[in-house]
Amino acid sequence: MNQQDFDAHVLRIKLEGYTVLSGQLTDKECQEAKWQLERLADETHDYSIGGINNLFNKARIFERIYQLPDLLRVIRYFLGEDAVLSGAYGSIRRPGSSGGGLHSDGSQTGHNRALAEADNDQRITSHVLGLNVIFCVSDFTKTNGATYLVPGSFQYDSFRPPDAPVPGQRIVEASCGSVLVFNFNTWHGPSENQSQDTRYAVLSPWRRQWIRPENELSRLVAPDVLERAGENGKKIFGISALPPYLEGWQWDRASGGPKPDWEHLRRF
Repeated sequence: MNQQDFDAHVLRIKLEGYTVLSGQLTDKECQEAKWQLERLADETHDYSIGGINNLFNKARIFERIYQLPDLLRVIRYFLGEDAVLSGAYGSIRRPGSSGGGLHSDGSQTGHNRALAEADNDQRITSHVLGLNVIFCVSDFTKTNGATYLVPGSFQYDSFRPPDAPVPGQRIVEASCGSVLVFNFNTWHGPSENQSQDTRYAVLSPWRRQWIRPENELSRLVAPDVLERAGENGKKIFGISALPPYLEGWQWDRASGGPKPDWEHLRRF
């Protein structure tokens, strides 16, 4: 990605709350991801998002979600160099799947996790605290269950979006291999799949390192997966963001664990 293209994506997110990065996965990688999603759905007998989780531990293809330089560049611009992955979910929407309600994220984790009475149902909009990343493993079209959103809605401080349809609401169309990136304050939802084709996607939310993740990936990531991620993996999986559970002089913040002399006190 050249500087001009990068600046355009950044401006689009700042103005509308989302952008689409094309050509992030090859056709071959998309086919492999589809096959693995179907395999995992069959194994778990669960086609919901919650049933196909922590994908990086379950097939090498899903390790790609944090290995793409252009995507990481955009994520780190908005969330900082120490941005952390918050989850990795599969999404399979069969023909006839109904649409979902309009919502913003952060209600289970992050700044909307436990609103205080004094918040008056208002959310933080002054800074980008999290980005949602959707890998289009299939083409996203107006009829196959693609994500719909309301451009600019991330700027509204109301925690509760109005009933759909909202003026300006649009379905994001994107080709297979593209990545939809949007501010998690942007009102969005899945549209109805009116086509005869199954729509596949991988959802990988990212958060600032000090926001509680959806899953404690520092405890969940498989050792071999973490090793393949290299030094970057300590940031991506939140290991370097862990609060010390020993005294400060015993703790190595860079590695997210005890110093060598106190390795015997490591909890995991």
